[in-house]
Amino acid sequence: MKGLLFLCVLAACVLPARAELFVSDFNSNHVLRYNETNGAFIDVFIPNTNGLLSLPHGLAFGPDGNLYAASAGNDRVLRYNGTNGAFIDTFINGAGLDYPVRLIFRPDGLLYVSSQLNDRVLRFNATNGSFASVFVTNSAALIGPSDMTFGPDGNLYVVGRFNHRVARYDGVTGAFMDVFVTNNLSQPFGLRFTSSHDLLVASGNDNRIQRFNGTSGQFVSSFTVDGGLGLPIGFVYGPDADLYVASFNTHKVGRYDSVSGAYLGDFVTNGSGGLSGPNFMAFRPPVRPGPILNAVGSASNALIGWPAKNIPAVLERSTSLVDPAWQVVTNSVFADGSTNTITLPCDADAAFFRLRSME
Repeated sequence: MKGLLFLCVLAACVLPARAELFVSDFNSNHVLRYNETNGAFIDVFIPNTNGLLSLPHGLAFGPDGNLYAASAGNDRVLRYNGTNGAFIDTFINGAGLDYPVRLIFRPDGLLYVSSQLNDRVLRFNATNGSFASVFVTNSAALIGPSDMTFGPDGNLYVVGRFNHRVARYDGVTGAFMDVFVTNNLSQPFGLRFTSSHDLLVASGNDNRIQRFNGTSGQFVSSFTVDGGLGLPIGFVYGPDADLYVASFNTHKVGRYDSVSGAYLGDFVTNGSGGLSGPNFMAFRPPVRPGPILNAVGSASNALIGWPAKNIPAVLERSTSLVDPAWQVVTNSVFADGSTNTITLPCDADAAFFRLRSME
């Protein structure tokens, strides 16, 4: 029937949240754990009694439920028990890494790692850590890759810490596409897309998060201007869909509204639990239930909407739920401050929709 739409939501919506915040403590070579609701210190989750964790950077929970840490000081990725923090093994040792920073597990069964001092992104088997390939090769376009993220277009966006930019690479082949952001950044570190698909980048020397148009890369505004950030490094979305920012020089984690950028207070206060030089962070997955989609239709168009304050996701469509072939909906997202909407023309086919997390 023309114009009829059927909606579904992410399967994650039925899962319970256990989303403690884990923070890499650069100066102590520990990983600290905090309550996901009030930021209270819980424990030193990785006490590093064997001394293998050196200058910890990116953290990621793997498909096995364990916690992986980028050990930048000795070019390793270490694996720890996801429940009690006990050391399991050295998952990757060297293998082309030179100061590993960001870790991303992907549905393709690979672990992507940014390698800052040789300007590459490498891929490894997500099950056994064996080397798979050089995904992004070193070039003048990218100097000092720090954080990276896959965008709503499926491509990989990588921060160049030392040449103050964001470069974009084909999400399938790793081929260089373009320099996406070239201005208003000074020693950038972390980056994430917003729920309305703009790009946020931590500009360390500016002590703020900058906002760029997610399609053109043009500078929009300073997203955060308050909160006493001192060399912001990594930032992540929490279970409340707020933005949590590691402030390296002020030894805290600030909390910001992810839609307006308003400062909501210090989530982890200065030095809590011995915090000294917070770097990159991770919430225990699943971080947040998927939002409920809604539709408003007419004879010719339908508006698919979901709350603006949410974990960044991509709208996908399928004509069947039996062996569905999900396709990304490429129409522009309109954000009005409370709701994100996409306008679609109605056709004769029934359609099913879901929101898929970008990572």
